[in-house]
Amino acid sequence: MSDPLRRVRHIYEQDPEAYHRAMSSRFTEWMLGGRRRKVGETVSGLVLDVGFGTGLSVPYYPADVRVVGIDISPKMLEVGKRFAKEQGRHADVLVMDAERLALPDHVFDSVAFNLCLCTIPNPEAAAREGVRVAKPGAAMVFLEHVRSHLLPVALLEEAVNPAMVALQADHFTRRTAEVVGRSGVEVLSIDRWFAGVFNLIVGRAPAR
Repeated sequence: MSDPLRRVRHIYEQDPEAYHRAMSSRFTEWMLGGRRRKVGETVSGLVLDVGFGTGLSVPYYPADVRVVGIDISPKMLEVGKRFAKEQGRHADVLVMDAERLALPDHVFDSVAFNLCLCTIPNPEAAAREGVRVAKPGAAMVFLEHVRSHLLPVALLEEAVNPAMVALQADHFTRRTAEVVGRSGVEVLSIDRWFAGVFNLIVGRAPAR
């Protein structure tokens, strides 16, 4: 494991329960709930959830999908597995590096990245791995916070970015749609909101 990735794991191992409470608050639901539902509407079949964390995406997935959740933090996954059970759902969770997935090629019907490309040290490598394990033409969806397309907002993000990277390994200035496009995903739509700070990028794996 690389030093940057080890640092990410250390940060998110500190208090996964507090993270879960914050990311399931009413404010967060107002901010992200609608798009999380859209993620759920996009996926089907065998779903790889990259950055599964504490399982916050689980309630939004259709009941008939099978979810495989991966994350670098065992403690986050412990909370996530328990949360899924509380929701009456099941998820197979695996401790894994998103940049080097220990999974076979072309097996998933859908791949979802949920608020994780902002912290993964090499987001393009992770997106390429998502493409590798996806079936040809599989749905690929990315719910992420990004560098805004609006210059005044982007300048503010650039100002706070050094502190956020230092404190939480959280990058506020990544051009994630470009990263996703370079990884081989065919981008079908980009939904921008909250002044462009958040993007929902919907695409599909290339037909091989």
